[in-house]
Amino acid sequence: MSTPGPSRLSTTDLIGPVLIFVGGFLVAAAIALPTLFVDNLRTIPLSTDVTTTAVTGEPATILDRCSLATPAARTVEADLTRQQRFVAVRPADADRVTLQAGTSVRADHLRVDGREVDPEAPRPGSDVAVRAGASACTDPTITAFRDRVTLDRVTALPDLTSDGTGQPGSSEIQYDNNAAPIRVPDRRGYTYLLPFDVSTTDHTFFDVTTRRSVPLRFTGDTTVHGRDAARFVADVPDTDLHQIGNGSAQSTPPTIITRPAAWFGVGGVDPARPLTATLHHSGRWDLAVDTATGTILDADMVVEQTYRFIDTSLPDHRVTNLSATFGYDERTQRDQSRRATALAAPVTVWGRVIPLFAAIGGVAAILAGLAIINPAWRPRRWRRASDPGADPPASS
Repeated sequence: MSTPGPSRLSTTDLIGPVLIFVGGFLVAAAIALPTLFVDNLRTIPLSTDVTTTAVTGEPATILDRCSLATPAARTVEADLTRQQRFVAVRPADADRVTLQAGTSVRADHLRVDGREVDPEAPRPGSDVAVRAGASACTDPTITAFRDRVTLDRVTALPDLTSDGTGQPGSSEIQYDNNAAPIRVPDRRGYTYLLPFDVSTTDHTFFDVTTRRSVPLRFTGDTTVHGRDAARFVADVPDTDLHQIGNGSAQSTPPTIITRPAAWFGVGGVDPARPLTATLHHSGRWDLAVDTATGTILDADMVVEQTYRFIDTSLPDHRVTNLSATFGYDERTQRDQSRRATALAAPVTVWGRVIPLFAAIGGVAAILAGLAIINPAWRPRRWRRASDPGADPPASS
């Protein structure tokens, strides 16, 4: 009498368990992708490299620096361009990234005595300034500074603590190429971008010019190039730039000047009396932010800079250094909208689309596997089709 050999599972017997295993894997992936993998996509990319351009819709008013060498101050109208570029640099890792930003304001055209002139063309006082050894007052650069800050990649807020190697985060601003950067150890708030899924509530904004952290108020919704955005506003209070150490008499622009009263055009004072004034700055930021990615899609910036006397007993006479309203140009708005779309696409695909299809496919595979293993799970007509010995349905 022969003994039966070991039983072997046929391919048909394995189909059901394999389908159940694959279905369970797909369901698990549908649950894990939005909670684990997608969170890694909601961070500031290490490849960040953004350039923005803002222009003055209406002519700005600036102090002609060449008039520092003339008997009287002279303000002129100007078309200005504000350019900014910020890139991700080291130190950077999975948790932190350092952004280095360069910002400059340049004059494209000046209107002097009713006619348009090139900012680099000689003007009254320019020859005197050069002979005195001062920097060329015909340099079209109105102001420029460099900022460097380490951010938490998830919250987009400054992270100045030490990392695992003991290297602290960076926060320093350089207002003058001839002066050392100024460290800002108490920096708080957003400047160049906001975090993914930023809430439409009030936040904090850090103004680089005044080194102030000010309220960033949510004021409503808007749309920029087809993308929904939240509008935030930050008001920067009047700040004496010389008092906080943003420059000197030799910086561009000088934060302190001493000139005869006649130069300032102030009345009731001996015209030959030397008066000293410092540079004050105030402003307003109006930002349109893509809340899904934290990208600033559009920005309007109001800048008011005036020289005011240190001696408070003197009349409240002010000389404008810069009065302008900047707004992102069309190309910048378009590029920022495209950037937001590119940042949001992987989150949508891996956080919604793929998990949805994975869940549907997983449930279908599990049901199919159970139907194969246990015929009782199959629909009645499927059971009759697969069982040739079953009684045919009774005819009426």
